[in-house]
Amino acid sequence: MLLFGKKVEIYAGKDEAQFEAIKRRLKESKIRFGTGWTQSEIVGGCGCKINVKQVANPNYTPFTWYLFVRPQDEARARALVENVAPAK
Repeated sequence: MLLFGKKVEIYAGKDEAQFEAIKRRLKESKIRFGTGWTQSEIVGGCGCKINVKQVANPNYTPFTWYLFVRPQDEARARALVENVAPAK
C-alpha cells in the first residue's frame, strides 16, 4: 500500500482479470504498489441499481482499475505490465 510520497501510474484499464494478473505479478516480484478504481458512470433513476448496459452485455463494466508504483520501481513494473497478456 502506498499512502504518502510520489506515485507513478503504470496501469489503467477496464479489464479486472488483467488488473488482478498484474497485481499477482507485482506481488511475486516484491514490488510495492497501490491500487484504485473509479466508476465511469453512475447508475441512476429512482433507486434503480440495474445498469442496462450490463444486462445487454454481461462483460461490460463501468469501473476503471488503476495501479501505482514508486518512481524507482517504475521501469521494472512497466516491464512486468507489458508481459501480461490481456484477458479474453
